[in-house]
Amino acid sequence: MLVKEQDLENTTYQFELEDGEVVELKGNEEIEYDGELHSAANLFDAMKEGYYGKF
Repeated sequence: MLVKEQDLENTTYQFELEDGEVVELKGNEEIEYDGELHSAANLFDAMKEGYYGKF
């Protein structure tokens, strides 16, 4: 599936941190997680698919 940069910029993803705080990021924003840089969109999808967050 091809996603346009503008679509990523216009999509907001919410991440709930361990302390309950909610962080909102645009899909094209970079975030460091587990020592690696990810776009918010890719990290959200990876967590949803179970690649991260299940231990």
